[in-house]
Amino acid sequence: MRQLAPSEKKLLLILSGLVFFALNMLGLHAFFQARADLQRSIQSAKNQLASQQAWLVTEQALQPAEKWINSHPMQEMSTDDASAELLKTERNEAEKAGLKVTEENLTPPEETPQGKTVSLQAKFAGPFEGVVRMLFALQTPTAWRSIEKLVIKSDAQPPNVIVELELKQFFRSEGGSSGSAHSTAP
Repeated sequence: MRQLAPSEKKLLLILSGLVFFALNMLGLHAFFQARADLQRSIQSAKNQLASQQAWLVTEQALQPAEKWINSHPMQEMSTDDASAELLKTERNEAEKAGLKVTEENLTPPEETPQGKTVSLQAKFAGPFEGVVRMLFALQTPTAWRSIEKLVIKSDAQPPNVIVELELKQFFRSEGGSSGSAHSTAP
């Protein structure tokens, strides 16, 4: 093999330096790519962990509600009995509060995720104080009733008001567990 001339040595040195530089750049690129992939994986794992922790926190927060639901189950009754009971309760509470019932409409029963429901749309007239007493009496949690709509208008004779409300009664069908508002925990 012959000796390289000084210009050939310089050229070989420059070429070797460029190859070395190019390989280092490829290595750095691969390193940064791997680092970015690792950071994405870590972030994805953190997000997944946070999501799972959120579910655990939610489950823990709902445990008292589940205990309450299990200790106060929905009433089992037929649709007709639920409608009659709702109508009777609404009339009794309106009478106790000194309100005059001006209109009542029962709506068809519905299936909901919480159970079956019957609804009553009613209009009342009377003192505002009586309306407040009636609302408190109707919404006892253990009765599984809720007020879905409430409109209060002033009457021509203050402190009397005119009230429109929709009252909903939740219940389970007799003899079946379909539509139950709670499930048994393992």
